[in-house]
Amino acid sequence: MHGLGQTISAMAKDDFFLSPRSDGFSADRFDQHRATDPLRAIRSVAEVFCPHEVIQRDRSNPLDFRHSSARIESASINQISYGSEVDVLINSSNRAQYILLVQLRGQMLVERESAIKSLEPGSYMLMGPDAQYRFVHERDDSHLAVGIPRRLIEQGDEAATGFGAGIDPEVIDEQAGSLIDYLGFVCRELNRGGGAFQSSIVRGGVVDSVSGMVKAMLNERMPPRPRPLAGAPGYVRRAELFMEASLADEVTIEAVASAAGVSARTLHDGFKRFRGSTPMNWLRALRLDHARRDIVAGADSSVNILAIANRYGMQHGGRFAGYYQRQFRESPSETLRSARERAAVASASACLGGDQPES
Repeated sequence: MHGLGQTISAMAKDDFFLSPRSDGFSADRFDQHRATDPLRAIRSVAEVFCPHEVIQRDRSNPLDFRHSSARIESASINQISYGSEVDVLINSSNRAQYILLVQLRGQMLVERESAIKSLEPGSYMLMGPDAQYRFVHERDDSHLAVGIPRRLIEQGDEAATGFGAGIDPEVIDEQAGSLIDYLGFVCRELNRGGGAFQSSIVRGGVVDSVSGMVKAMLNERMPPRPRPLAGAPGYVRRAELFMEASLADEVTIEAVASAAGVSARTLHDGFKRFRGSTPMNWLRALRLDHARRDIVAGADSSVNILAIANRYGMQHGGRFAGYYQRQFRESPSETLRSARERAAVASASACLGGDQPES
C-alpha cells in the first residue's frame, strides 16, 4: 500500500491514534469525542469542518461515533468513524476548506453530481469547497480527514480559478503518496504528543507544506486555457498546430515532439516555460475547449455529450466531466442547459420582434 504505511495500519486499528500521549504539547489543540447520538456526531464534525446532515441507515445498529482531532495552526487533522451504516450529506457550497480524505479501513461510497465512486484503503480524494457530496459509510469504515483553508490553496494564483471541484476518489499515486507520507510523519508526531510542533515556525511550515502539495496536485489537474501562439519558439507553435490537427486521434508525447522537430524533453521544457503547462495537459485543454464549442453549437438539437467527448479522444465519460468541471467551473450538462436557455430566449425575442408592425 502506497502512502502512510505503518502509520495508516496503526490508525486503522486505533481510532484515537491522534489523541495526546504526553503533556509536551498544548492540550487544547487536541480533541476526542465519542458519541451514540447522531446530533452530537454532527456537532463534533461541524465544529471542525462544515454543516452537514447524518442519516442513520440501520437504527437497530447503534451509532458508535469516534472523532480524534488535532489542530496545527489553521489546519486540522482528524480520524473519524461512525461505527454504523450512515449517510453523510454535504449540500452547502463556497465552503472555507479543502478536505483531504484518506481511507484507513473499510469502504465508503462517494456520490458527486450523480456519479458514485468507492473510497477504499489505498485511495484518497480531495473534497472541493464548491462541490456537494453524499457519503455512504459502512459500519467498520474509518478515515483520515485533513482540513486546509481554501484561501491558502487559491489566494494569489490566477491558475487556481476553478479548483473548487476538488479531486474524486483515486488510487494513491506518486504525487499523492508524497503528501500522505508527509502526513504520516505529522500523525506520528501527534501520536507522541506533538512535541515537535512546539515552535510556531515548525507549525507554520507544516501548514505551508501541506497546502503547497495540495495546490500542486490541483495545478496538475488544471491545465491553463490555451493562449495565443505568439512569443514562443517555433517548435512550440509547430506542436500546437499538430495538436489542433490531431484532436480526435490517439496522440503520444513522442508523436508531438516528432512533429515539432525536437526531443520530448525539450518539448516538455518549452511548454512549461512558455505555456505554463505540460504538452499533454495543453492538448487536453484544447480538446475540452473544442468539446465545449460543440456542446454550445448543438444546444438547439439532440446533443450527446458522451459522443462529443469521444469525438475528441476522451472515452471515459466520468473523467471527461471531471476535467471539464475543473476547466470551466461547470459540468457539461450545465453548459448545455445554459446554452439551451439562451437559445430559447433568443428565439422568443425573435418571435416577439416578428410580431411588431413595420414602421
